[in-house]
Amino acid sequence: MTAHKLILLPADPDCTPVSSAALADTLQSIGLLGAASDINGATFYPTGDRFLQLITFLGCSPMIELEPPADQETLAAASRDGRFCHAFLECRDTLRFRSDPRTPTPRCPQCRAPLADWPTTLKSWRDDPANDHWHCQQCSASGRLSELGFRKTAGFGRTFVEIRGIYPSEAVPVEALLDTLKSLTRCAWSTIYIKE
Repeated sequence: MTAHKLILLPADPDCTPVSSAALADTLQSIGLLGAASDINGATFYPTGDRFLQLITFLGCSPMIELEPPADQETLAAASRDGRFCHAFLECRDTLRFRSDPRTPTPRCPQCRAPLADWPTTLKSWRDDPANDHWHCQQCSASGRLSELGFRKTAGFGRTFVEIRGIYPSEAVPVEALLDTLKSLTRCAWSTIYIKE
């Protein structure tokens, strides 16, 4: 099964990544995350004591489960399925593309024509990261693949704060959280919502 995720990432894909330790320390110091825990050899972070003040939930009655299951087998399944709110951090040297399987076709920023061949361009980039340019068949505009807009369903980055257990567009980070991340990385941050 796949999990719904709110992912925070720098708005600029070229933003230099920080260390996972620095990112964790910063997010723990403001109360977004609790102490690191283990799920089958992977480090995850349960919600901190100020999680609900730093992530605003929208709608009349969102379903929010903050407590992780006690036993390891149930914990692993609940994490994989996104049945409770918790976070994973990723800081890497190479650019990564994260997306929802239903990511809409991006449009040319110049003429707004759909860039139908973007999956082929993405595959070429994955095979060779130097090959990262798209080309519009309609108006001949071109640019870097990482500059395309995916309407909050995909994004490129080197640093990710992945919060599982949040349905698409059900929650948004407050300005104080985004400002903290900006102070740490010296880059503005944005959000995407995916299921993977």
